[in-house]
Amino acid sequence: MSPAGAGLGGRQPQAVRSALDVLRTVAQSGPGITAKEISARLRLPPATAYRLLNLLVGEEYLVRLPDLTGFALGARFGELVDLAAASHQPPAAETRVQRKEIA
Repeated sequence: MSPAGAGLGGRQPQAVRSALDVLRTVAQSGPGITAKEISARLRLPPATAYRLLNLLVGEEYLVRLPDLTGFALGARFGELVDLAAASHQPPAAETRVQRKEIA
């Protein structure tokens, strides 16, 4: 078994996929999507949706809106986006060469 999958067994890989699906659904829907809406869209049992949402809120990937009407992306999700964007930026010299070739 590969080191990346060494600690995952049983239903854990599907749980990870489901958590990522929840994040994607909140990102696509925007702030205010409810647990019930997430459960319905992803065809997850309500208990599973709530368990995943509570985990993602606890880890700060999602936040509950102050008026408790739904969920939004959290600070740690933003950190992931920033890190991904930074890791895909070409070096400054490479960018200048590409711009000269285009012109």
